[in-house]
Amino acid sequence: MFRIQYICAALLTLLLVAACKSPAPRSSDETTDSNLVELNSIQMKQITVDTVKIQEEKTDLVLNGKVTFDMDYLSPVYSFVSGNVLKVNVSQGDYVTKGQTLAILKSADVGNYEGQYAVAQGQLKTAKRNLDIANELYKTKVYSEKDVMQAQNDYKSATVAVQTVETYLKTYKLSGGDSNATYTITSPIDGYVVSKSVSEGVNVRADNTTPLFTVSFLKTVWVEANVYENDIPLISKDDSVDITTVAYPDNKIKGAISKIANMLDSSASTMQARIVVDNSKGLLKAGMFATIDVHIDKHTKAIGVPKEALVFYDNDYYVMVSRGKSQFEKRRISIDGTNATMAYVKKGLQPNEVVVCKNSLYVYGQ
Repeated sequence: MFRIQYICAALLTLLLVAACKSPAPRSSDETTDSNLVELNSIQMKQITVDTVKIQEEKTDLVLNGKVTFDMDYLSPVYSFVSGNVLKVNVSQGDYVTKGQTLAILKSADVGNYEGQYAVAQGQLKTAKRNLDIANELYKTKVYSEKDVMQAQNDYKSATVAVQTVETYLKTYKLSGGDSNATYTITSPIDGYVVSKSVSEGVNVRADNTTPLFTVSFLKTVWVEANVYENDIPLISKDDSVDITTVAYPDNKIKGAISKIANMLDSSASTMQARIVVDNSKGLLKAGMFATIDVHIDKHTKAIGVPKEALVFYDNDYYVMVSRGKSQFEKRRISIDGTNATMAYVKKGLQPNEVVVCKNSLYVYGQ
């Protein structure tokens, strides 16, 4: 019995001593051993480190958009007269030059205008002859001054009538002569026929609101980026961009924002930002979907780290910070923004600290 009591007393004494010697809890600012990684010489050869510095913060904003025609070089082609289409000379996709014939119409309107021109010219000749006779008869006192003035007024009226019809004919490029009442539709610019809504034998009207052809100069196109309302303050005119398309994902097209709209599209709650893009190679087609990477200069400075240095785990970002020759600390950081190559740190790093920038995930997992 005494032996059992002795053993219990001894155990109690040991427990009390252990409790007295237990270490004090670490402060939250201290680095725990679980956050430290030690690499051997072979592992050290697999990584690259870099010193972080304060630099200009240039972040990226990724937007979606679509390729459209350059509306400054888009020409809808209408018929200014009604008539029946005798011949269509081009197809959609054809390249045409300025003044090239697109279609020919048989038009009663043209015949009417040509008839008016012939009548006006005949009336002008008659008025001129009457004026000459009036002047001669006035010299012989057969006509009075009043008769001469009337002949002069008739001649002026006939001249105005001819000029009026001639102006109309020139405006709508009608011959004014014997053209068998045909009307030729021509291209107003050099470019490609991007739409065609007419065929041979179809009747067209002068008041038709749908263009018969649309010709576009495709050496430049527009990329319209959709900017959501909360991103509007981030972008500015002349911001540089990189554009990629689904068709050519590896081909980055450089450009800059040339115009920002002043209103939102109510159906999509987005605003349009326009980029005019050189398309001399003809790769971009109207209707293509595009991704626009806008490079934003915030005009502020922050600590920048290469994006390869980041480790994303459990909804947080981490970097591996050097704590000596081969020892590294897992440190959680807050990110303010990123671009294609850099991340900008809001909290968690100090200037001139050294971080792993190659194989950081490998070090984090040790």
